[in-house]
Amino acid sequence: MSATVLGSIAAAILIPAGWIVAWRTRRRLRTVTADRDAIRAQNTALGRLASTGRVAGGLAHELGNPLCAITNYAHSLEPRVAPELRPTLHSLQREAARIQRMMDGMIDHIRPREPGTASADVNVALIETLSFLGDQGALRRITVDQRLDTAPLQVRGTDLELEQVFANLVLNAVDAMPGGGTLAFWTRRIPRTALADGSPRRAGDALVHEPSRRDGRMDQWLAAHGAPHVVKIVVADSGHGVARGYEERIFEPFVTTKEADSGTGLGLSIVRGIVDAMQGIVWVQRSREGGAAFHLVLPLHESDRAPATR
Repeated sequence: MSATVLGSIAAAILIPAGWIVAWRTRRRLRTVTADRDAIRAQNTALGRLASTGRVAGGLAHELGNPLCAITNYAHSLEPRVAPELRPTLHSLQREAARIQRMMDGMIDHIRPREPGTASADVNVALIETLSFLGDQGALRRITVDQRLDTAPLQVRGTDLELEQVFANLVLNAVDAMPGGGTLAFWTRRIPRTALADGSPRRAGDALVHEPSRRDGRMDQWLAAHGAPHVVKIVVADSGHGVARGYEERIFEPFVTTKEADSGTGLGLSIVRGIVDAMQGIVWVQRSREGGAAFHLVLPLHESDRAPATR
């Protein structure tokens, strides 16, 4: 076979191969460039978000004093205004209180939380929360079903943090049941291996065709936390529940399904922020009561772990 023929055959093989290599190289280069641009855009967005958070936190702090003055002035005017103006004054006080709640929620959402060494008892904090919310009349027309573990349930955190978590979850549930309903609480100390096999549920929850929580977040949490025992908490209601597709979105700040004058959309994001700081995990799914069931898992505090057996 002549050299000319061999050269033609080689060219017929190598030129298309070269085109393929060049095409793949260009495609990889475009992918790398797109990934680089995406990372740059993400870093820019994160920087803007951090800057916005600092500005929002400072603004919320600075607005506290004039807002407090407005509230005090409105309160001092109440006995002096004509009766027909008092509903307007009450509206002013209510709106000022709503702004204060929004600012407090914003500060709580922005404020970084560092894990501490303090510990608090889940059941004690839950009972205390139900007590003060009951005294305030928040649980009117609500039937409370408590099924709490009889053993101490010490977790890393403070009483105030746990009470804030429970208060937000309870008030969220009450808002979902304007005509009344059932609010159930369930706490248990369980081995970590029980979570690896599938998150334990309350008796009767098997009646609801809802899969156990086995997703990437739970797997990552199990891989990152090696505590032999954990505390599982369920707060469930008979309200309208959470629409499918919103199970994660409701934990984002300012996402709410309530009326504009009824919620700020910060309560559940504060719950997740506190639970994350306590090295736990929280999610929501449909409850056997027909509404929403919020599931929380927190590592048992080291000083309260079960002693090793021989």
